[in-house]
Amino acid sequence: MLREYFFMSTTFAQFTQWLLNTILILRNGSCLKESFISPLIKLARFTNKFARRLLLFSMLEIKSDVRCFTLAWLISSFFICPLHAASRSATLTLKNGDRFGGQFLGYSESKGLVWQHDSVKGQMRVLANEAAKLQLAAVSVTNSISNLARVQFTNGDELAIGLSDLNPERLAVETWFAGRLKVQRERLKWLIPGGEGGILYSGPEGIRGWGAALMGVILGDDGIDVGGIVVNEVMPESPAFKSGMQIGDIVTHINGKAFQDRAAMIRCVKEHKVGDKLKVKVMRGDAPKELEVGLAALHWRFENGALVTNSLGSMIGRELKWPSQSDLSFDFAWASMPAMDVIICADKVREYNAMNGYKIRIYQNYAHLYRNSSPDGVSYNATSLGTATLRWPSSRKVKIRLLMDKKKATVSMLLDGKLVKTWRDPNGFIGGGGALGFNPQLAGKMEISSIQLKSWNGQIPSSGNGFSAVAGRMDQVQFSNGDNLSGSIISIKDDNLSVKTAFAEVPVPLGKVSSIVFAGSSKREEEKTTGAKFTLGGIGRITGSLIEWNERKVRIKSPLFGDIEVHPTVITSIVFR
Repeated sequence: MLREYFFMSTTFAQFTQWLLNTILILRNGSCLKESFISPLIKLARFTNKFARRLLLFSMLEIKSDVRCFTLAWLISSFFICPLHAASRSATLTLKNGDRFGGQFLGYSESKGLVWQHDSVKGQMRVLANEAAKLQLAAVSVTNSISNLARVQFTNGDELAIGLSDLNPERLAVETWFAGRLKVQRERLKWLIPGGEGGILYSGPEGIRGWGAALMGVILGDDGIDVGGIVVNEVMPESPAFKSGMQIGDIVTHINGKAFQDRAAMIRCVKEHKVGDKLKVKVMRGDAPKELEVGLAALHWRFENGALVTNSLGSMIGRELKWPSQSDLSFDFAWASMPAMDVIICADKVREYNAMNGYKIRIYQNYAHLYRNSSPDGVSYNATSLGTATLRWPSSRKVKIRLLMDKKKATVSMLLDGKLVKTWRDPNGFIGGGGALGFNPQLAGKMEISSIQLKSWNGQIPSSGNGFSAVAGRMDQVQFSNGDNLSGSIISIKDDNLSVKTAFAEVPVPLGKVSSIVFAGSSKREEEKTTGAKFTLGGIGRITGSLIEWNERKVRIKSPLFGDIEVHPTVITSIVFR
């Protein structure tokens, strides 16, 4: 309760007044013994003079009853221990073009953006009006709430929300990241009921866990006759090089386990994380050697919230839990040419051929879907399920969305919200595993970021969001079967929609509605977007003024919702205006 009050307090003075009131209640004129006071004085040595005086005053005046003393101790200990926001890796870009990384600690209107940098002693403070963009490292969050609606507002803000109640005056929604929100009905532009599923994975948070860990060797012959796996090449400055490994060494054991198969050894190493240390036994001539190899990421790195590579053929991947209807999305950027294999629903992590699953090969202006099957984990068969022609944006960055339905055995691909192709596997869905992987097909800089896996409602949009969001003089309701209904929406309540038409008031089950476009005057101009733009990972975006950021909450003054408190982990970037 004390901590809750501290975070709810708007000023230091308010908390101080509350503490003094508590002290007055507990006082009875008696004094505590010196043995009780000394530890409290030591606790207070890091606080300012006012805090020390307040602490001594309170302790000397509070009665010595054990229960009251304990409460006083808790109050004072809490008061004199400074609270710090949880640090988060980030990159800050200033309006003059300067950019630097570090740890973002928080924000207040009086202190500005509080920053920690390895090369700077103490904390840095940056004025908000000098900042252009704050890019934050993704934090893995899960949202078990499924069947969320997606709504766009007249100022361009867009959110995935839980519908609670809509009436002619306002819309009330439930969110897991900001609680209950209310907005005026006239601020609504369009709404897609049940368009969003629960978030099962959101990242990446870093390179660890993606199997980017390598020793830095090129392997040659293997087998029983060789007695292990021959090291053909040791990369300069690699972990293997630093451990003393040499060309011609024969790897026989890793962490006590014997290996004679090259592929099995590679899989073993890939199961470890960057920074892990392996005990590697090698034969050098007739002499056995034991080396300690600390794994490092040689071909992939984590930079500005993205997985970045410049190399060919170095695969990364991880295990995820895919529902029967899955929605996978990620941002893909490239410097010269797009060339990336995306492995989905495979039964082996970081394997791009001998697996049971699907491989989408993105190469230049095409996307090829392959069905890979492997009966023994060594041999494999790859069957092409078709090709799609792609049109890339000039920005060389695109949002790729893959929709998978295991029962229907379909995979649909969307670029920036537009449907490109739906493939159907005539032999049934083979992807029974949970592996997701990325395997570069050309050398050159490519980035993967904003990866999200969500449950999906099974509706495949025809283009964009699947409807024309042009406001007319009446509300427009589009059904899943393609039918349309015009009228005035009276309410949305308990998964039911009520529409007043020219002929009757029509009740409609919300589950049969694919989209709603709200009426708007043709003379009404779109609202100008003002304030900072907050990107909420996998949820949408909102605009407003940043008021406060600490480890518990982010306070934003929104033109739509007023003063709101958002959970810090959901924010992935802020663009300041």
